[in-house]
Amino acid sequence: MVTAMAMATPTNSRSRLFCQLVFWVVFWVWGTYGFLADDVFRPLQQARSAVMWGLDAVIALMAVTVVRRRWAIAITVAFAALAWLVTCRLNHEATLFWINGMREFIGLLMVYPVMLFIFDDPDSRERFLDSFDRQGLYFIIVQAFCIVVQLFMHGAGDLVGGGYGHYYSGQVSVTIYLISFFLLRRRIDPDHFLSSLAQNKVYLILLLPTFLNETKVSFVMLALYFLLLAPIDRKLLLRLLFIGPVVALLLWAGLFLYTYTTSLSQSGIYFSSVEDVVAYFVLDDLDKVEGDAKWNIENNRGVADVPRFTKLAYLAVLNQQEPGHVMAGFGVGHFKGGTQMAASEFARTYDWLLMGSVPYVFHIYIQLGVIGLILLQLYFAFLALKRPQWATGRDVNLQLMLLMVVLLVYIYNDMLRNLAFCMLLFALLAASWRPTPLPSALPSASPSPSPSPSPSASPSTMSRLNRGH
Repeated sequence: MVTAMAMATPTNSRSRLFCQLVFWVVFWVWGTYGFLADDVFRPLQQARSAVMWGLDAVIALMAVTVVRRRWAIAITVAFAALAWLVTCRLNHEATLFWINGMREFIGLLMVYPVMLFIFDDPDSRERFLDSFDRQGLYFIIVQAFCIVVQLFMHGAGDLVGGGYGHYYSGQVSVTIYLISFFLLRRRIDPDHFLSSLAQNKVYLILLLPTFLNETKVSFVMLALYFLLLAPIDRKLLLRLLFIGPVVALLLWAGLFLYTYTTSLSQSGIYFSSVEDVVAYFVLDDLDKVEGDAKWNIENNRGVADVPRFTKLAYLAVLNQQEPGHVMAGFGVGHFKGGTQMAASEFARTYDWLLMGSVPYVFHIYIQLGVIGLILLQLYFAFLALKRPQWATGRDVNLQLMLLMVVLLVYIYNDMLRNLAFCMLLFALLAASWRPTPLPSALPSASPSPSPSPSPSASPSTMSRLNRGH
């Protein structure tokens, strides 16, 4: 208690409020600049790289200023040192090249300690959650608007990335699901599950735009969304008996909407058999992967977007062509460069392999090899097991959702290299820890039953009731 009171100084309070303001400014700029630059005012594209540099610098500076947790500092310093050794010593790249490459890990390493700093104080935590209720809803409404506009401008496809801009279709879909899931979880009444769903149907309606941008991950997210939304208690099996057919129906409707919108685009997609669906959504011509990989690498053929699973299969051939990089990789920074800084020789040679949809395990393996993959697993395991001092429990449903999303990103996309996605992921991770209830400041003279908040009550009202205010 003394430690908590010592931390709640006016200076810390102002610092936490400032961190929240910075969080939302960076989150909104990252989440809307792409749409403005790609579809509204094209000259903004010239400043995109500088803007992203600025946002990275702001988050890094904020973390350096407020983070005092020894484990966070030790992990960041150790990772930076390892990345410098692999990049500059083993692969002989310049120090500036390493600095540019480290930008991709700012969100992964520095955002969560900042979120824990914000959540350390009860009032600051409640303030952030109240602001998330508003900002999160506004954000997915804006994303829905951007998606619809892009659909009419470009047709369903990779150019429908919402506020993030072109080629961020996967990230915007996962973002919508995560925000909607969190906001709805805060409003679910376990005793009146179905009625509380009906009362908050706006969060379900806002999922529809995720099927307008030819993003296959939406089907997985939809299933996870409803399977993990139900409270985990004795009535779970009964709820799943109802939710199962609903999920199946929504998946069928989503597939219909997906195929209908994509059929209107120039690259129309039509499924005539189950084999067509499997080939399109997973991987086609598995027997030809190794031969195609050798031919492409040996002839340095320019391929616009090699399928993500094919890229993973290519790694075995790449290791034969570029031996000695299995354990430590080629160094950080090869996925950066080309605008403010020249691309590396490796990136110029294998640009066809590095472009397009990249699974995050591929992204880490190319840069830091097997060592990087092991450290990545240890890092997320550490975050999942290390409970903050102020927490006594966890929202199991939310943490399972975050775990599934991380595992999905491993093999689907490289969203974890993007600052805005890491900000959302780690904000929800911090919010998934349940704080210790605070006692009432003034005990009641005569005990009376506490009012029970209705399912439609706002989360801030519910939290104040729980805190005895």
